[in-house]
Amino acid sequence: MAVRKGLTLTDILVLIVIVVIVLLVVPPLIMPHNWQNPRLVCGTSLMGLGTAMNTYAFDYDDKFPVVGGVNAPWAKRLGWRYDATNVDYSEGGEQEHAGRTITANWFLLVREADVDPASFICDDSGLKVFEKDKDQKFYEMWDFGDEPYNHVSYAMQMPFGKFPAKKTTHAGNAVAGDMSPWFNNGDIVLPDTIDGGPNLVRVEFATTHKRGNSINHNGEGQNVLYGDGHVEFNKTSNVGHEKDNIYTYWSATDNPTEQDRQGGSNPVERSKETDSKAAADSFLAI
Repeated sequence: MAVRKGLTLTDILVLIVIVVIVLLVVPPLIMPHNWQNPRLVCGTSLMGLGTAMNTYAFDYDDKFPVVGGVNAPWAKRLGWRYDATNVDYSEGGEQEHAGRTITANWFLLVREADVDPASFICDDSGLKVFEKDKDQKFYEMWDFGDEPYNHVSYAMQMPFGKFPAKKTTHAGNAVAGDMSPWFNNGDIVLPDTIDGGPNLVRVEFATTHKRGNSINHNGEGQNVLYGDGHVEFNKTSNVGHEKDNIYTYWSATDNPTEQDRQGGSNPVERSKETDSKAAADSFLAI
């Protein structure tokens, strides 16, 4: 009887399939976290936050996380202790008019939806994961420490204005995304005041579009969470509904031009005027 020697074509094909599977599955498991593509890591985390926001909204009448009294101002730091166990921002309550941060809205996902604070850090943003003291409990806290902007890499649709995002938000509206270029270390940045930008997008000049991008990912673009729950990496910031710029608010509300929507106005202060001007006007901030 002849003895078969060597591998058959079927054997070779099986080996190739096994090698391909090993190459695809094993590296992510054994490589360090920072080896992975930061864009993918940030986008995956952002999608997870979107899922948590929708889960939160299911229990709160389709509303995304928002904290503080309706008359309270938008602030850089909370107007009450971030680790306060008793907070009353109802009408006539102690915190009704106390300053509130956008990061405190993100923190509601930590309090109410058990989201890990590490989920709010994008790998290449240079920020640090927030860690509570041993004797603190997340469900008793209201923000990411006394400098919350150092522990959150993502901007959120302005929640304190006339057009906050919610579960029924238009699918093309930006709900959240990589950090806005107009905020640095918790402060508002004005055009051309720091190296590399930011600056307003000019519709007719494509060379200006990169200057409107997030500070994450070296200005190459940003991960954006949209109203329908999906996340995309976009190379420009004018990617909202009707090509709306997601990091600025419209310059005009009556018959807005392309420039009004795609360029818009940059934030200059934390005030009621610094807000979305229409339901189709996304304005991601922190």
